[in-house]
Amino acid sequence: MKRMKWGYTSTLLLAVAAQLLLAGCERRPLVVREFETALIPVSIDWSKSGVPIDEMHRATVMLFPRDGSAPLEYLMEGNLTYRTIEVPVGVYSVLVFNETTSEGDWNGISFINTDNFDDFAAIGRSTISRGFYAYSAALPLTENPEPLAAWALERFEVTKDMLVRSRSKSRAELDDEIVDLTHVVPSSRTEQMVVTARVTNLASSMQATGTINNLASGVYMASGEKIYSSLAAHAFVLNGRVYDADGKSGTTTKTFNIFGHHPSEATIKPMNIDFILIDGTAHPTEVFDDVHPLITRDEEALPPLNTVKIGHMALGGGEDDPDHPIVLPDMDMASSVSVDDWDEILIPL
Repeated sequence: MKRMKWGYTSTLLLAVAAQLLLAGCERRPLVVREFETALIPVSIDWSKSGVPIDEMHRATVMLFPRDGSAPLEYLMEGNLTYRTIEVPVGVYSVLVFNETTSEGDWNGISFINTDNFDDFAAIGRSTISRGFYAYSAALPLTENPEPLAAWALERFEVTKDMLVRSRSKSRAELDDEIVDLTHVVPSSRTEQMVVTARVTNLASSMQATGTINNLASGVYMASGEKIYSSLAAHAFVLNGRVYDADGKSGTTTKTFNIFGHHPSEATIKPMNIDFILIDGTAHPTEVFDDVHPLITRDEEALPPLNTVKIGHMALGGGEDDPDHPIVLPDMDMASSVSVDDWDEILIPL
């Protein structure tokens, strides 16, 4: 018998091995990984918010499912202008605002109806007293709110094809393709009020405080609509002074935040100003029945600015003028008291 050549033998062995290998394998379908969420880019421009970004600590993106289930909440920390969030398939309404709903983030604001997109509202925290002023039915005192801004989108849909598609894109491609939340520009939900009082013999007082009543008690976050169904009063300290050349008379000013005030003249806005004189006695309260006609409004300011001047006879005097002069007694000992002394004994409001 002739010996088989090695080349023939090796070829035969390889063929047998291949058959055995194929016999032990099964054809399996290609498996595509399934994702439960889509990657959604969020880009925020705070330049129109009226809230300095260097004074912000966090930001919140809330998605309210249109099926009524619990809202989804995403926090932005560190980077307050960009984040990619993971969102399940569904149809949502979206709300973006500075800080969070945590009470620890605010001194003057509380949030209500936080599970409902349309009714979600910021309201001023009520207080029993501020300085000399105490809460009453006629004077429902509220804290002055911190700067607040928000942006809302009524409808945002995450589809099934976005689950895989959003994960196969670079960040730049993702930003270009899923753009619903990449042009978020929050606007102010609070306003500023500036009260300036012209006072004759201003140097005779060591403290000036005031209240203004019947301002909005809150604001709906999504729409920006002010809450006028209930009204509130704000207390403030007039602690910015500018004296005339005589060093006695001048103006005293305070800027503080409010949610807004009703534009209708039918909503009167009483204001009281109280002075403590340098001898420790109280000057009779200066009562202004309705300062609404004295308020000028700048809608273009960020945030919107409301200015009211009293003691200036702004409308020219007369019985119908809601303004009147503020005249304190001329006290000689005023020259011995410095502005620093007054600041040290101010009662915080």
